[in-house]
Amino acid sequence: MAEITLLENDATTVADALNDACRTATRARVAVAFAKGSGFVASSSLEGISSRGGRVELSAGVDFQLTDLSALERLKPPSEARVYLHPDPSTRRVFHPKLYLAESEEHATLIVGSSNLTSGGLTTNVEANILVRGTPDEPLIQSARAFHTRVWNSGFAFPVTDRFRENYQRLQERRLAIELKLREEADFAGAQRDLRTAVVEALVGYRSPGDRRCWLLITSPENYIRNIQGKIWGDEKKRRIGQARPGDFIYFYITSPMMQLGAMGIVTRELYEDHVPHWPDERIYPFRFGFSLLIQPLSPIPFRPLVPSLDLFGRKDSTRWGQSLQASMRALTPHDCEVLRAALSQADAGGAVA
Repeated sequence: MAEITLLENDATTVADALNDACRTATRARVAVAFAKGSGFVASSSLEGISSRGGRVELSAGVDFQLTDLSALERLKPPSEARVYLHPDPSTRRVFHPKLYLAESEEHATLIVGSSNLTSGGLTTNVEANILVRGTPDEPLIQSARAFHTRVWNSGFAFPVTDRFRENYQRLQERRLAIELKLREEADFAGAQRDLRTAVVEALVGYRSPGDRRCWLLITSPENYIRNIQGKIWGDEKKRRIGQARPGDFIYFYITSPMMQLGAMGIVTRELYEDHVPHWPDERIYPFRFGFSLLIQPLSPIPFRPLVPSLDLFGRKDSTRWGQSLQASMRALTPHDCEVLRAALSQADAGGAVA
């Protein structure tokens, strides 16, 4: 009976699963909407099959000019890569599969879902793929093999020719030029900024089951930089940091001499333990969680003007507010969460924080 599991690039990445599947495989069939060199770097297993004398058949789409043609050249004979493109644009048939099938005489592994042959698709993106391990005669394996064969022999899959490459690169260059021009426009930059603000407002306003919490994380200027670079927060006490959960909001207060509010984030990874040194103060904070940034102005903003508006300090203009920030993290009320978010959003938009 086939083994079926879900791959979402969390506990196990698609790259890990593909490498494992190809380790003893003698043949692989791949059909993806687009492929890049980063995908071959993230998972060298396909090239490994080819280097052992096995055969890889890769079909990559070029509808949106996202496939890197030079990446396809990494597959050497007896392996082969083809691009897939329907010559009639009026059909609106976009080549959009994400299928990987690795086989030996006795074993077969199928991965099908959302991951393209890119570093993001194989390692870091939030993806949803089904992995099926079984034998080559499993009905689902046979169906996947037949699908790839139809694509491979469809007449719309062909090797890259010099003329195709020339015209494809012209389209890529034109698309890039348009995108660069668009990004340089002030209206586009403003729209992107407004969209980010709207996303954060929606996240803050939405109360999910369990009612997410909000935390002020207190750190030195040196450790703040490393926190942001690694998207990691750590603590020496498991009980304290263990209060935070994925979905919780976090704000970074940077201690003296800065005494500023640095950024807003959201916890994205469950608490884990890791004793590898990470912070420049040479202390080990073994209990850690991962986060993603939501708002980070170009420069941190002064914290002092926010004090009278915060529940954390009784909404008073206290001269001893710094004494309340001696711990590594403090819980914030929804009111305080919104005050800090609004201040960072205003700073991110280029406005002065009152």
